[in-house]
Amino acid sequence: MTSTTPENQAEGLVNLFLGDRIEDANEPPGLRQAIVDRIVAQAGQIEKRCGEQIDHLRSPSAQRIPDAYFVDEEIVENELQISAAGVRTARALEGVQSDPRRFERDLAQRLAPNALWALRGEASRVPRPSARAKMLDWSLAPIPWVEDDAQWPPADAVALADVRQLTGADGEPVRVSEEPYKGWIQLGMFERQATLATRYPDMAARQIVIATGLEVRDGPPPPNSLPLSRTAPDLWAVRYDDLAPNIDGELARIALISTRGPLAALTDYEGQPGAPAHDRGVGLQRFTLAPRIEVIALLGLQPETPALRHVLADHNGAAIVGRQWRGFLVHDGSYSPLEPAIHGADLLLRPDLYDTLVSTFGEEQISLGVTVSCSENSP
Repeated sequence: MTSTTPENQAEGLVNLFLGDRIEDANEPPGLRQAIVDRIVAQAGQIEKRCGEQIDHLRSPSAQRIPDAYFVDEEIVENELQISAAGVRTARALEGVQSDPRRFERDLAQRLAPNALWALRGEASRVPRPSARAKMLDWSLAPIPWVEDDAQWPPADAVALADVRQLTGADGEPVRVSEEPYKGWIQLGMFERQATLATRYPDMAARQIVIATGLEVRDGPPPPNSLPLSRTAPDLWAVRYDDLAPNIDGELARIALISTRGPLAALTDYEGQPGAPAHDRGVGLQRFTLAPRIEVIALLGLQPETPALRHVLADHNGAAIVGRQWRGFLVHDGSYSPLEPAIHGADLLLRPDLYDTLVSTFGEEQISLGVTVSCSENSP
C-alpha cells in the first residue's frame, strides 16, 4: 500500500476490489462510505498481515506478487456483505419504499462476489491437448529451450516467424483426436510457453506465443495481424440476440462475407462485471477464446442453461466448446512458489456446423492463419 492515511488506504481498497460492483448497483446511498469507515479501523492490521502473507509466499529477493487470496481482499469482501445487509433498512428510514424480495434479489445479484468468470474458466479446464496444426508439432514438447545445449529461439519457431497463413496440406483445418470431441474442428488456438528469469544461473525470461485460427479470406491476411480478433466474454453467458437485438442469421451471413477475417477471438475481461481484479484473488485463466458473435448468430447457438462453462449449444447439444489448459510448473531459481510455464486455450466446432460454414463461404475462402513469436528479457 502506498497511501499515506488509513482513510486513503481504505478508499483505495474499496475502489480496487468493489468499485465496479458498487457502480453496477447504482451506488446505493451510503454503502461505499460505510465500507470505507469499517475498513479504516483495520487498515494497519491489513497492511501488517498482507506483508506477512507475501513474505511467507515468496523469497526476500523476489519482486512478483504471489498468486493468492490475500487478507485485504478477504476483509473488503466481508465488509461489503455486512454493510449491504442494511441498505434496504437505510432506504426505508429515508422514506424510500420498495418490494423487499425484489430489492434484495437485485442488490445481491449486482454485489455478488466476482468469481463467476473464474469459475466458468475452471470448469472449462482440460489436460493440455495435442490438437494443433502439423507445422506446430514441435511445440508439443514444453519449453524445449531449458534443456542443456538447446537452441534459442527454437529453429522451427524461427522458420514460422514471417508466416501468417498456412497453405496446401499444412493449411487444412485441425481436427481433434481426443475424446469426447474426436473429429471436431479447431476454430482457434492460443498458447504461451514461458520461463522466468533467474540469477543463478543467469538466464533471461523467455517466451513463445503461438496463435492459429480459421479465417474467411479472399486474399492474404494483413501483415502484423493475429488470426484471432478480440471480443468480450458475454457470448458464453448471454444470448447473442440479447447482446445485439438486430442481428439474425441472414444479417450475420452478410456481415461475415463483407468483413471477413478471423472466426474466433481472444476475450477481453476489462471492465466486465464478474471478472476478478488482475493477478489477485480468485483468478482467471490467462487466455480464453470465443467465437465471433456473427458465427453464433449464423449457426443459431445459445449458452448452456445455466451457463456454468464455455459451451454454446443448439437443439442437437453442445455445438462450440471452449477449452483452457495450464501446466508444466517452473520456478525462478529462488524459493518462490512454482508457476505454470504453459497457458493455452482453444475453440472447437462440431463437424456438421463446420460444414455449414463451408457451404456459406466456400471451402476455398476459409484458410488457417498462424502467428509465432519469440521474445526474451534479461533478469
